[in-house]
Amino acid sequence: MDLVKPFTAALLLALTVPLGARAQDLQAAFASSYAAEAKGEYAEAIAALKKGYAGTYEQNLRLGWLYFLAKNYPVSEAYYQKAVEQRPYAIEPKLGLVKPLNALSKVERMQELYQAILKIDPQNTQANYWLGVILLNRKSYEAAARYFEKVVNLYPFDYDANLSLAWAYLNLGKKTEARVLYGKALLIRPGDATATAGLKRTQ
Repeated sequence: MDLVKPFTAALLLALTVPLGARAQDLQAAFASSYAAEAKGEYAEAIAALKKGYAGTYEQNLRLGWLYFLAKNYPVSEAYYQKAVEQRPYAIEPKLGLVKPLNALSKVERMQELYQAILKIDPQNTQANYWLGVILLNRKSYEAAARYFEKVVNLYPFDYDANLSLAWAYLNLGKKTEARVLYGKALLIRPGDATATAGLKRTQ
C-alpha cells in the first residue's frame, strides 16, 4: 500500500504539468487574439486561436464572432452552431448565431432560435424584442404586440420597445394606446421624427 501513494502522486504531477502548460498556451492564444481584434486584424485574431484549436466551446464561440467580424458569414454560422450544440441550454451561443444568420437573411432560422431562447428564459428582452420585429415585418401585428408588451413591461422607458409596440397597436386600430406610447417615445427622444409622424397618425 505504501507504494500506491507515491505512484499516484507522481502520476498526478505528470498529468498536471502538461495541463498547466496547455492552459497557459490557451490563455496566450486568447490574449493574442484579443489584441489583434482590437487592431481590426481579424485574420490574425483567427489565426492565433486556430494554432491550438481543440474544438472547445470557448474557441468555437470566439471563432464564430471573429469570422462574423471578418464578414465570412457561412463560416461564422458553422462555428456558432458548434457552440450551440456543445451548450444546448445556453443562451449566449444562440444570440451569437443570430448575427451571421441575419447577415445571410435566414429569418426562419432566426425565429427558431429566438423561440428556443424564450423556452429557456421567457423574459429574455432581446429574444422578445427581435421576435416581435420579425412578426412586425410580416404584418402579424397582434402576435408582434404580445412580444413587445413583454419588453415594455420590463423596460417601460425604452425607446425602441415603445415605438415598435405603438406601431403594432396603430395597425391594430388601437389609436389611444398607440398615442400614449408615441408620447413616451417623444419623452425619451424629444422631437424624434418617427415618433412624431406616428403620433400624427393617431389623431
